[in-house]
Amino acid sequence: MNDRTYLTPTEACTLIAHEAVILLDAVETEVPNCVSEFRTALETLNAVHHLGGDGQALLAWLDTEIASAERFPADGTSLPNLIDTCRLDTTPDAVAQMELVWLLFDTAAKEECGPEQRRALMSTARTITEMCGLDDQLLSTLKPNAANLAEGLDAELADVHAELQASAGASAGPARQGPEEGAAPSDGPAM
Repeated sequence: MNDRTYLTPTEACTLIAHEAVILLDAVETEVPNCVSEFRTALETLNAVHHLGGDGQALLAWLDTEIASAERFPADGTSLPNLIDTCRLDTTPDAVAQMELVWLLFDTAAKEECGPEQRRALMSTARTITEMCGLDDQLLSTLKPNAANLAEGLDAELADVHAELQASAGASAGPARQGPEEGAAPSDGPAM
């Protein structure tokens, strides 16, 4: 049994992106301001914690979903999500949420963060814990679920990488390199 009680910076960023996409699914008007704060927080965490390809994939996923959400009120076009967000069915427990808050606060305290980034990180901490019900969880006794949550977040990030690669391949058209032409190896996540 895995009794891990923490999230890695990559898993925390995947959770932030996931919650932003869930929020975007719920709105039918303009994109809420907190989504742009989520994106700024994600971009900051990516830069400070050197998340590389995983961080870039999460930013690309969020940018794709924001563009889709902005299109709906403009012309009524409802585009499908890049991945099925219902796959992650584990709500972060109080311990996982506090780890996320600590990571956001710790990152905000770094010298390389400017005032706008700090505000976005603090706002993201507040919004995520409200969305995930931290206050309710602190009043009840729940078993830690960070291991299950981390497993689901890792699988969701793998789905994001796969869909982004498939989208890039589809948009490349006939100029795409085949295996016989010496295509570069994928720099997807090492799991």
